[in-house]
Amino acid sequence: MILLLVFILLGAGVEKVSGYHHVSNREIIVGDKLSARSLLTYDGNSLEVPAEDGLTVILFWAMWSPRSEPAVDLWQKFAKDYADHPLTIVAVNSERESLSTSERAELEEFIKENVIDLPVVIDDGLTLFNEFAVKAMPTVFFLNSEGVLVHRYPSFPSSAPLDLKEELEIHFGLRERESEEEKEARGKLDYQPKNNALLHYNLGVQLHKKGFEDKARVRYIKALQLDPEYADPLRTLEGSYFADGKTAEAENELKSLLTRNGLKMLVDRIGEGEPIVIEKRKKNHAAERMRQLMEKDASKEAQVK
Repeated sequence: MILLLVFILLGAGVEKVSGYHHVSNREIIVGDKLSARSLLTYDGNSLEVPAEDGLTVILFWAMWSPRSEPAVDLWQKFAKDYADHPLTIVAVNSERESLSTSERAELEEFIKENVIDLPVVIDDGLTLFNEFAVKAMPTVFFLNSEGVLVHRYPSFPSSAPLDLKEELEIHFGLRERESEEEKEARGKLDYQPKNNALLHYNLGVQLHKKGFEDKARVRYIKALQLDPEYADPLRTLEGSYFADGKTAEAENELKSLLTRNGLKMLVDRIGEGEPIVIEKRKKNHAAERMRQLMEKDASKEAQVK
């Protein structure tokens, strides 16, 4: 399956989209002890993990993951809300196995503008991603001061803000753990996509951000075919088709797309949730300046030759 995705994506003109997320057969579980290490943040500071005191939270995220941005925002909020508690949060960007000069400049510009309140480590070679056996993006790991994993939370379902707040406050002794009945009473949702549907959905989001909207829709459809109960691909298709408003024409086009691809049973579910709008990635000024400099250097080399 991985090899097939590589060939498909190369054929679509998307570079290195698939090479970064080989899903490990291992799993890091609660109770496992991870070795202490010194990490270097993207701006050159050294960071000891786990911290000597309190709780260390390691957040794995990537710009291509649509759920990573709200996860990063949430942990920046937690950093402020629990500033008086022994809490260390490290945001590990596992974008892909290798980054070009312009891609790294774009990532660093994104970090400077959007990840202001957390130390960020760029996971070159996906070393940490593989060591922690990350299976979904984003994922957070809670480590105590001895390096023992005390909690692991994959993905970012709608219940994540409440779940993660609860787990933090339990650790800090601010509340007791909810019973299953209490969780059901507050409408806890935690759906985990099946059959690699999440992988195809994330690939679709990456294609959409790069401007390949038609190819992105193919991925969303594939995700729905693999797991019709996974709502995000359908909500994202709605966001794409209804970008200029939910017109009868746009709705009929979406219904026709679903029907042609064996998903007629989803037609009645259109409009059940809030559409997800994926913004196309804009070239930031830093990345554009980097591209211009590279072109200028290449021109000079050609003239010399």
